[in-house]
Amino acid sequence: MHSSSASLSSVQKACRILSELSNPGPHRLSNIVTNTRLNKATAIRLLETLVQDGFVTRDPVDRSYMLGNEAFVMAAVVSRRALFPECAHDSVVRLAEVSEDAACLCIPSGSDAVCIDREEGTYPLRANYLNIGRRLPLGVGSPSLALLAWLPEPEIDEMLERNRIAFTRFPRLSVERIRQDARNSRERGYAMSANIVCEGTGGIAVPILGADGRPVAALGATALVKRLVERQQMLAELLQKEASLIEASLRQRPRFQVQSRALAGEASHAGA
Repeated sequence: MHSSSASLSSVQKACRILSELSNPGPHRLSNIVTNTRLNKATAIRLLETLVQDGFVTRDPVDRSYMLGNEAFVMAAVVSRRALFPECAHDSVVRLAEVSEDAACLCIPSGSDAVCIDREEGTYPLRANYLNIGRRLPLGVGSPSLALLAWLPEPEIDEMLERNRIAFTRFPRLSVERIRQDARNSRERGYAMSANIVCEGTGGIAVPILGADGRPVAALGATALVKRLVERQQMLAELLQKEASLIEASLRQRPRFQVQSRALAGEASHAGA
């Protein structure tokens, strides 16, 4: 997900490791080194420090790493002032119930999209590539594409450049294709993706916009490609209806608007 680490500070490198550990595991040293693009010696040194301070723990049997108790303390604090109201979870549940497919809610984090909520549908064959904590570069997969597509054009260009190396993990994608997919998404009002993250599966998603028109989250459904295409319009209308409900709820939370603008500013400075 990351470009070269040569110019990063120690804090930024530690943040990369923590972000990697928030992905579904297992996380062995070799995986952490590959996915964070840190050299092995640096990764070991930072992991040892994070273990000592309780942010990371190491399994004594298989030697894999995972988030430690301090991370759970931070999660508990954040959960008490969660950015999204209960309405967002209610919409995810309704989407899964009505569509019978897996439904998800993703938010932007730097140049990635992160899944923060998911509900399974009742359809027996499922697309299970997007689970809570899963990170994908902005532009990869339908929720991530929705988050990218509704950004201002200069920010789209910036994100595409930041993720250029990360896109090489997905052979069917290129910067040029993602830029065109983003334009197509804005024109039709929703994003679609198929056979990109997992062969035979795809997704459809819409952005959830803040008061300033910026995407603060994306609501999506994942399914087998054939099933997705056959029900495309129905799913799009269902997603747009639920996204409108979430947006209306967010407008009643001024604190959320302040937080979302602050997060957007942090992401912009990180890319500067």
